[in-house]
Amino acid sequence: MIEKYFRPQSVDEALDLLTDSKNGLTPLGGGTIISRQRHDYQGVVDLQETGLDQIKIQGQRIQVGAMVRLNDLVGHPDIHPEIQRAIMIDASENIRNMASLGGWLVSSTGRSITSSLLLALDTSLTWEPGNNRVRMGNWLPLREIEPPGVLMTEAEWWLRPHLAFEYVARSPKDKPILIVAVAQWGSGRTRVVLGGYGKMPIVAMDGTEDLGADVACRDAYSEASDEWATAQYRSDVAAKLALRCLERIDAIKESEV
Repeated sequence: MIEKYFRPQSVDEALDLLTDSKNGLTPLGGGTIISRQRHDYQGVVDLQETGLDQIKIQGQRIQVGAMVRLNDLVGHPDIHPEIQRAIMIDASENIRNMASLGGWLVSSTGRSITSSLLLALDTSLTWEPGNNRVRMGNWLPLREIEPPGVLMTEAEWWLRPHLAFEYVARSPKDKPILIVAVAQWGSGRTRVVLGGYGKMPIVAMDGTEDLGADVACRDAYSEASDEWATAQYRSDVAAKLALRCLERIDAIKESEV
């Protein structure tokens, strides 16, 4: 049950509501999180009219408002095809139409391909108040303990890196039990992220080249065991999928020459 409902017309109005501790209000994006939870809310702040639904290109980076729907990312020409493919796997059509990017990042677990790719791209998140920019990799471990603000307003990532992911699921409708996402910059910088396990994806490697990506994956998931897969399985397959991602990226680079 929601006791109070507010629909501010700007980010400043939303912040006035959210920063007042007497109100005890919760941001409302697409509503997919609140609709799944059964406890009562003192009140919500609907962000639909705050202007946080824009996508902008700034140099070699893309800035995506926290209220941009997942389906809008799927249809946008500047969103990498691998991100679009990940969203299509992660979320049903109904969820894509409702869910905002900010809400997805706040609520997703390690079994999200989309979140794994954005972590591989070294995404930065902007929080208010204070225009506080935080790298996604620094925020994820602390998101439930020490949030950097009351409202995420934007996610920003690099446009140019080559990007590839591979995943394993028990069936096409099941969530992945293993995800490997790789981003590689023109400089050679290679960032490898593992998902499919735990509360969040993790960075297995962030180096100046791609050598040792398989070993890094094997080490990073050496204890990643749960009811869905053993650590031995995840460790061995993650190493193989990392090499497969790099092979795909190499093929893309060769085709661009």
